Amino acid sequence: MTSKPYCRIIVNFADLAYNAGDMRLRKMVERHRSVVESFFSLSVLNGVVLLFPLLTLPYILRVVGPANYGIYGFIYILVQYALIVNNYGFDFSAVKQIAQHRDNMAYVNRVYNAVLACRLLLFLACLVFFMLLSLWLLPSSTQRWMLLSGMSLILGNTFTAVWFFQGMEKMRYLTFVNVLGKSVFLVLVFVLIRKPEHYVYLPLLDGMGYVIGGIASLLIAKRQFGIRLALPAWAEVKEQFRSGAAVFGSTLGMTLYRRANIFILNFFVGDAALGVYTAAEKIITGFRAVISPVSQALFPHLGHSFVGKTPKENLQILGRVVKYTLPLFAIVTMVVILCADWLVRLLCGPEFSEADTLLVIMSPVLFFGSLNYLLGIVGMVNMDMERAFFYSVVLVGVGNVLWMLLTAPSLGILAGAWGMLLSEVLLLLLCCFFLCRKVRLRA
Repeated sequence: MTSKPYCRIIVNFADLAYNAGDMRLRKMVERHRSVVESFFSLSVLNGVVLLFPLLTLPYILRVVGPANYGIYGFIYILVQYALIVNNYGFDFSAVKQIAQHRDNMAYVNRVYNAVLACRLLLFLACLVFFMLLSLWLLPSSTQRWMLLSGMSLILGNTFTAVWFFQGMEKMRYLTFVNVLGKSVFLVLVFVLIRKPEHYVYLPLLDGMGYVIGGIASLLIAKRQFGIRLALPAWAEVKEQFRSGAAVFGSTLGMTLYRRANIFILNFFVGDAALGVYTAAEKIITGFRAVISPVSQALFPHLGHSFVGKTPKENLQILGRVVKYTLPLFAIVTMVVILCADWLVRLLCGPEFSEADTLLVIMSPVLFFGSLNYLLGIVGMVNMDMERAFFYSVVLVGVGNVLWMLLTAPSLGILAGAWGMLLSEVLLLLLCCFFLCRKVRLRA
């Protein structure tokens, strides 16, 4: 009997401690509600991004075969170059502007219309340039038609306001738009891709998903945020081009080691080998989707938090973020390395067995590439170090192109895998150097 009061005291103390901890957790979640919402919305999105290729990639590879998939892979890379031009630097420069002024809807509306006008101009420029380029680069009218149909992806991307939803930290709309577009692609693939020669329709199916997503983006921006479409002043359009220029240069530089390998390998290896390399790169891209919600959610959040702080304080915040995200990057990388053979057999089939070696070599790209996004995009861009990041990326990109030209004739597709890995390691070293230098100069 005498022990009961003490038991009640212990139980009550435990309840108080639990409630206090629960209250701290609730306060922490409330304080960072936007970034938590962004993380979970992007996690759902990237879970779908990972799931859909698991459904479509094995089917496509088995139906069209390595050679036809290699041709599609080359067309896909050309479309991706056009996509980079169409995005310009707005996925970062416009996100940063909106994140810092999202309470001023008049300002947000002007930015939205100016960026949309810029992307329309860039779409028209890409359409003309790439179709003229195809007359020299693509040997057949079928491949030129594939490239033209793939330009529908750029048209849809013009109106897909990923940058707007990210800047407003309303990622659920971004998730909805992307899942809708990818669902359209998923359905069309299983309905229309039935024979090896149907590979010619793949760029058009990619584009149809983006067009649907673009239409949905326009409707959501109007109805949920009150965005009014209007013709912007030319001065505002020029300002958006100017503000995105450094980031665009960095993004373009990244293509020299993230996208250029397939383009260069096309001149040194056959269609079947190119298809094997493209398949391995697709798997890496899919697993990037597991990691990217962390960095994407943090970009607008830290952009808002960094305002008014010293470089040293911002670097300390960034260091804490890196500390807590490193285990995730390492786990995903190790899973891909250990399961490379099984992943290739499951996703690609026996005709792509050479891709398992490529996948093992490329896997550390998931770790180093994610760190580069955190330090380079989330850190350096938000700390107004776009120019230093641009120089870093261009240096790495040029180095990768030289590596590919020197080694592809002898190493073949292995040159692409090693080039991608070495480029990410070099970029990480350069990002660390410039960030430390920034802190020392301001100390």
